[in-house]
Amino acid sequence: MGHVRQQNRRKGENGPPKVVITASALIPPAQVGGAWSMLGWSSTRPQWQPYRSAQPAFHATAYPQENGVKKSHRQRWDDAAEAVELALGDLAEELDDVPYTVTVDGLACRRMWEGLQNMNQGASPTPRFSRYWLPGSSLSSDERPRAVIRINIADEEVPPPVSTTRVLKGQAGVTTDGETTRMLYQVEVDFGAPVWILCNVPRAYDGDGAGRLGSKYTRWDATRSVHSEKKEERRKGEMPQNWYSMTATEIYPLACAVGVSAEALAVATAKLCHQTLFWSDRARFPVPLHAARQMDLDHPQYRRTAPPEEKPAAEPGSDGQALEQ
Repeated sequence: MGHVRQQNRRKGENGPPKVVITASALIPPAQVGGAWSMLGWSSTRPQWQPYRSAQPAFHATAYPQENGVKKSHRQRWDDAAEAVELALGDLAEELDDVPYTVTVDGLACRRMWEGLQNMNQGASPTPRFSRYWLPGSSLSSDERPRAVIRINIADEEVPPPVSTTRVLKGQAGVTTDGETTRMLYQVEVDFGAPVWILCNVPRAYDGDGAGRLGSKYTRWDATRSVHSEKKEERRKGEMPQNWYSMTATEIYPLACAVGVSAEALAVATAKLCHQTLFWSDRARFPVPLHAARQMDLDHPQYRRTAPPEEKPAAEPGSDGQALEQ
């Protein structure tokens, strides 16, 4: 439910980098069959309010900027973690002691909480660099989250699935291979809590007439184009065409209380990836984290990397000047 990002200054800009924090909370109904609600929070408007109000309020305010004493890189991220601690304390009061969990983007938040880093899994909570071990670690026992769920979708860190092998039910030793899957898998680990992988199939593969390039081999074995005067010998090269590769969402639940099931947390997180804010059937992030991230993406000051606009080549006229279109 928490999204954190640092926006560095451009060339020629003054001032330190800006740290942006947004969060959302998905609240279940008090009665069975009731409507769910969503709250929003941001570092510019540090109060929980309905998401429909929190989002425009965040967009109407400039990104927060440091004032006064210049802070180091470590101090900047410690302050961000402290802001999240205050937000979680307010959320616990808003929920009136209803148990809750925290979902964060592990790639963006690993500098804030050492307990999210892979090298610290299975270690005792003794922070060496950052102030806090996990989100909510400084709160009282009745205000802390029941679990922290780390999400990672970075292609360079989460290995992409390439195929599946299933054991047929009731037939020991008999397996069947598949090209794609959308299922949730548990990965066995040597120590610490298990990690889960939610497999995703890109739309290019599911589309009609996509060719399914990538289901049997990679681009290294792509066929070349053949030019011939005979129509039956001509062949279009596969390299320029659309290829596909399954992607994966890593779900790593860390229980912070006794009796919390890591499997139940992983399954619930995977189901929340189906509650999207757009037309697709599934998102890479569960809906609370996706909604928090979308608040930042839609901000007017959000910096997008775009290529410079290409100027049309001028056609010289009779007098050497460019002709008007």
